[in-house]
Amino acid sequence: MLDHRSRWSVLRRLGNSRVASATIVVPLVGYLLLFNAQIVQYLSIHTEFCGQTECVPSVRLLLLYLGACSIATGAALYGIRCPSLIKKYDSAAAFFDAEKAYFSQPRNHDYLLKLIRLGTETEPLANDAPDFSYKGAIRDIDPNCLADPMGELYRLLNVSRSKSRVAALVAYCLGILLLLIPSAITFGQVLASFDWSSLAS
Repeated sequence: MLDHRSRWSVLRRLGNSRVASATIVVPLVGYLLLFNAQIVQYLSIHTEFCGQTECVPSVRLLLLYLGACSIATGAALYGIRCPSLIKKYDSAAAFFDAEKAYFSQPRNHDYLLKLIRLGTETEPLANDAPDFSYKGAIRDIDPNCLADPMGELYRLLNVSRSKSRVAALVAYCLGILLLLIPSAITFGQVLASFDWSSLAS
């Protein structure tokens, strides 16, 4: 189950989003705004932002910051470690439809088979992996016969770098959980402060 949910094709739904990419700047912005001593001192002197208490970020703000940092970590892992082919195509079918004409050329076809034989950069091809070498020297390649080898290449890349995939998934899940906590607290406070008796009248 964990292996399936951490596949690159699953992570790309969030990893390719602009929201996840934007969170990468959160650690820097958070430092400049939340943890910069000069800004905190300015707020404590020139505004009523801090009140009578020590001027420190609220727990909710810290949770939002940590949640965004966690998502940024997942996005960075995805950006650095996810194979470019998976970033570009959401499925083996999409990869096949877009690139079958390219790989039907003899030299490119040979390159495709070489990639499958080599496996990935970090995980060698299993000994019992399917053999897609065709009988004889086929120079006129039917694009439709490329579905199997291209699908195998997509699968290999999709399950590559398992530690990075799991780390990115954990970072995403932790970040979303941390972001939900302040939202749940605020939602509960809104419900508690609502005058429910007004509905009865």
